[in-house]
Amino acid sequence: MNSTRSALTIGIASVAAAGLCATAAPASAVYDVRNFPTVYALAEGGLCLAQIDAGVGPESRGLASFLVRSDTYGVGACSVPITLDWRNLDTGETGSRTVAVPGPGSWGIGRSAMFRPGGVGHFTATLTVGTAHLPEPGTIEFHVD
Repeated sequence: MNSTRSALTIGIASVAAAGLCATAAPASAVYDVRNFPTVYALAEGGLCLAQIDAGVGPESRGLASFLVRSDTYGVGACSVPITLDWRNLDTGETGSRTVAVPGPGSWGIGRSAMFRPGGVGHFTATLTVGTAHLPEPGTIEFHVD
């Protein structure tokens, strides 16, 4: 009788725990990346064309990540300079970060490329491409806690 009661108790606890796990938000929902449109750019140096995907992802403790992924096709060493300019809409503080997208080949920076965009709050970010490109990447908004 005790083993039946113990098995029933363990079974109920297991179902309750599974229900709690199933209702928890997925970890990826917390990481809210804002992306710029895909940009196609002529590179400096060699004869290359780059496809660049960039975005900004908020991190914790007043940090954000500048995310870049590129595929560059062509011959000869080449690069495309891109700059992320940001503004804290709550405080007016501004900043920027520039990276050179190398080519040819695939390249990227991810969540390890964090920056401190001037505290917490609401931000705008503008991506500038230093070579001939289409389309204009424009401006996005993001929030940092």
